[in-house]
Amino acid sequence: MIAGILLFALVTAILTLWGMRKAYFQKERLANMLFSKASDKVMHYLKTHETITEKEMRSLVEGIQAKEFMSRNSAVVQADKRFTANLTELMIKDGLIEPVEQGKPVYKKKK
Repeated sequence: MIAGILLFALVTAILTLWGMRKAYFQKERLANMLFSKASDKVMHYLKTHETITEKEMRSLVEGIQAKEFMSRNSAVVQADKRFTANLTELMIKDGLIEPVEQGKPVYKKKK
């Protein structure tokens, strides 16, 4: 009987810690999901177009949303220059796109 109570307490503690950890890193996971979906959409656009400007990129990714399974929280991309700048920087760093000319906000698919 005591072993059953101790086992129940142990399982409860493990599940509580797992839930707290999941909630702590939720914003980071949602942001990663947004960047992944947005970069996929930009790369799909670049399959049919040669270049993309930051303005086109901003309008293309506006409204993309990320939501985790069994969670009420979600993240949605607004027409935000900061998100587009971060997305562009991330895609250049990952080697997906490259600037057409230095200093201009026009990008092309990296070969």
